[in-house]
Amino acid sequence: MTAWVERPGRPHTRPLVLIPGLSMSWHAFRWFLDRHPLDRPILVIDPPGCGRSARLPHRMDADAQAQHVAAWLDHLERGPVDVVGHSLGAITAARLAAQRADLVTSIILVSPSPDDRWPRMRNHVGALVKGVPAEAPRVFAQAAFDYLRSNPRVLAGFNTEAGRPASDVMNDVHTRVLVVRGSADRVSSRRWCDELAAAANGNVVTVPDGAHGLPQQMPGDLVAIVAAFTARRGHP
Repeated sequence: MTAWVERPGRPHTRPLVLIPGLSMSWHAFRWFLDRHPLDRPILVIDPPGCGRSARLPHRMDADAQAQHVAAWLDHLERGPVDVVGHSLGAITAARLAAQRADLVTSIILVSPSPDDRWPRMRNHVGALVKGVPAEAPRVFAQAAFDYLRSNPRVLAGFNTEAGRPASDVMNDVHTRVLVVRGSADRVSSRRWCDELAAAANGNVVTVPDGAHGLPQQMPGDLVAIVAAFTARRGHP
């Protein structure tokens, strides 16, 4: 079973697809939805094993999740789309663009994780802990709610991604790419974000004082960045 939230927008406009991060449901983007104008359809998926979605039967890495997202969009007959992925969802978004260039017009990678400097889960958790003072309180409340509901196999899929180099993450990505990072993010380093962008001829935008949970912490800033980037080619 795959669950998602869909907010209607102006007809005949390119949909925006949002992919939450590790163990997160659509709730991670609810403040983003509140601030986004009603000018285009928006779909927010509960990734496999998160929220109300069942886990995948075999693999749970980013490539397997990207295949699942592609099948979901094909089933809905949606595409091409612009895709925003947060944290691990950013890696899924990149792999989706690599697998299905016909389906993805642009990708926005927000606080992409895991950074290849963190080869083990404990390194990642340690970075999250160090970044706690910069996060908005509602990040923790929403994350705790989603973590309790997520399937343990989601963490196994994350471990598979740990240490994956930027060149591999962005291999075969030929669509437009924007990487968004908060200046106070202790999880996704500037070097890592620069390498992801460079591997696909993309750009990096830094949100001043932003932490790792940008969709929850600074949704208005993120909405403005996404709107400006996706409007550069316009929408039908």
